[in-house]
Amino acid sequence: MNIEQNLRKAVVMRQLRALDVELAASLHRMQPEPDALVQLLTALVSYQYGRGHSCFDLTLWCENPYETLGYTEHPAWLAGVIQGLTVADVVVRLTASGWCSNNGSTPLTLLGDKLYLTRLYNAEQTISTAIAARIGRQNVNVANIQAALNKLFPEPHETEVNWQKLACAMAALRHFAIITGGPGTGKTTTVVRLLGLLQHLAEGQLNIVLAAPTGKAAARLQESIGKAVKELDEEFQLNIPTAVSTLHRLLGSRPGKRSFRHDSSNPLTADVVIVDEASMVDAEMMAALLSAVKPSARLVLLGDKDQLASVEAGSVLADLCEGANEGGYNATTLAYLSQFTTVNMNKFAATDANAATDYNQATVMLRRSYRFGADSGIGELSRAVNAGQTDLKPVFAAFNDIHWLETDPASPAVRSLVVNGYRALFELIQRGPEKGNSDEWAKQVLKQQRAFQVLCAMRKGEAGVNTMNERITQWLRAAGLISIERQWYAGRAVMIEQNNYTLNLMNGDVGMALWHPETEQLRVVFEAADGSLRWVLPARLSQTSTVYAMTIHKSQGSEFAHTVMVLPNNMLPLLTRELLYTAITRASEQFTMVAEQASVVAQACEQRVQRSSGL
Repeated sequence: MNIEQNLRKAVVMRQLRALDVELAASLHRMQPEPDALVQLLTALVSYQYGRGHSCFDLTLWCENPYETLGYTEHPAWLAGVIQGLTVADVVVRLTASGWCSNNGSTPLTLLGDKLYLTRLYNAEQTISTAIAARIGRQNVNVANIQAALNKLFPEPHETEVNWQKLACAMAALRHFAIITGGPGTGKTTTVVRLLGLLQHLAEGQLNIVLAAPTGKAAARLQESIGKAVKELDEEFQLNIPTAVSTLHRLLGSRPGKRSFRHDSSNPLTADVVIVDEASMVDAEMMAALLSAVKPSARLVLLGDKDQLASVEAGSVLADLCEGANEGGYNATTLAYLSQFTTVNMNKFAATDANAATDYNQATVMLRRSYRFGADSGIGELSRAVNAGQTDLKPVFAAFNDIHWLETDPASPAVRSLVVNGYRALFELIQRGPEKGNSDEWAKQVLKQQRAFQVLCAMRKGEAGVNTMNERITQWLRAAGLISIERQWYAGRAVMIEQNNYTLNLMNGDVGMALWHPETEQLRVVFEAADGSLRWVLPARLSQTSTVYAMTIHKSQGSEFAHTVMVLPNNMLPLLTRELLYTAITRASEQFTMVAEQASVVAQACEQRVQRSSGL
C-alpha cells in the first residue's frame, strides 16, 4: 500500500481530513516527491493547522507521535512509517525535499524543529517582526506622564500596586502594549484613561480607532467605553471616540479573498489602534492587523490571556503573555514602572534573562477584580479552574451564585431551569410593543436575551448544541412560550454563521425573530455596535442557527447575567481548563454547571490547551 492509500485510509477512519490528504496529493502531482515521509508530514502539518496549531512541532511528535495528533489509539497506517524516527532524521529528509525550505519560498517551511505551512510561517514572521519594531519605538516625557496620571488616578497613597495606572504608563512608553486581565479587572476603564492620557500628551488631535474581533464584542466594548468616558474629568474627555468597529470592517474585508483592503501598502490612517478581546484573534488576522497599522502608530491589545484561543490557528495573545503572571520585567522596565508607584516592584522582576522577554516588557497584567470580590462564587470558581484545582465541590458549596446540577442534560431539573430562565424573555415578546414603539421594545428584548444563556462544549452529542437547541425548543413550546408553525417564528434566537457583507452582518452576530407591528411582518432584529437596530427579512438570512444554546467558543466576547454550562458524560479532547474558564467568566450574576460526572470536570481542569507556535 503506497503512502497516498495509507493517508486516504486515515480519512475514512476520521484521523485526517480529506483536505489534508489532497494537499499532499496536489503537491505530488505538481512536483513528484519520492519520500513518503515528506508526503505524510505535509498531510500532518495541514491536519495540525486544522486543529489550531500554527506549526507542527517535530520534537513533540517524535516523542509522542500519537498523543501529539490527538489520537487515543495507534493506527497501523501511521505506525509503520514512523518506526524508529528521530527529529534529526526528519529534519534531514525535509531539508532534502523540494517542497520545503527555511525561508518561506516553498509550500512548507522548516524553522528548527517546527514545520509550517508557509502561509502560517509568514504570519508569525510578520507578527514577531512588527511587534519588535514597535516595542523599540520609545519617545516619552516621564514628567508629563506622571503629572497626567496623577490626575487620572487621584487615589491616595498606595498599599498595593495600581496595575491600571502602570498599564497606562507602559502603553505610553512604547508603540506596542498588551493589557491583560480576567473579567472585571477594569480593562475597559484602563484603556479609556489611557486614551485620555495619550490625547492629553499629544501635540495635536490623535486619530484613534477601536476594534474587536466580532460584532458582539464590538457592541459590548462600545457600550462600556461610552460609560467610562463620562466618568473622566472633562479635560481628558476631549476627542476620545466611542464607536467600535469589527476587525473585518476596520481592515476592509474583500468577499471571497483572504486579503484586506488595508495592508502595508495601504495602511490605516489611525495614530492609535485599540483591539479588545485579543485572545480571539488568530495568527493570520493578527498579521494582517499589524501590517495595516502604520509604523508610527500605537497598537494596544486588550484581552484575557487565560480564555480560549482563537477558533482559527494560533494562540497569539497567550503566546505573547507567557510569563505575564510573574511580571518578567528587566531592570530597565522595573525602573521605569517604579516611577509611577510607591509599592516595591521587585517581586515582579525576571528571575533570569530568559524570563525577561521583549513581550513581557510591553505587557501589564491587571490583577484585581472589581466585578468578582471575595464574596463572588463566580470569581472564586474561575480562579480555582484556572489554577487547575480538580475538586470543585467545596467551591460550589461555599457560595450562593454558583450551582452544580449533577444530572443528565435532558432531566426535569434542567428542563425547569431552562424554561424558567427564558420565561421573562418570551413573556416580554408575547406582550409586544406599545403602539409605534417597536425599536424600544426590540432593544428591551435583546437586552433580556442576554439575561440567560445555555452554553455547550460541542455541537454534536446529547450535551451538544444541536441536541440542546432541539430539546429547549420543545420545552419552550410545551410551556406555551413559543408557537412553532414553520422554520421562522417569533422568539427564535438566531446566530449568523457566515459573514454577510451585503447585510453587514458578521459571523457570530445574534438576533431575535420578532413580529414587527408597523410592517406586519416577521423580521429578525440585530443590534449594531452603535446601538442602532436592523430589521431583516428572514428570507435574506441563509446561514443561521438557533441559539437558545450556543457553543462556548461562540460565546466569547459576550456576557450573560445567568450562564448555564452543559458538559457531556465522557471526557473529550476539547474539554479543557480554558474552555471551563471561558464559560464561567461569561456569567456576571449566576452560573450553573450541568455535569453528571464529576470525574469529567476534574479531568477537564487538568487538561490544558497546548497549541504549537514559534512566537
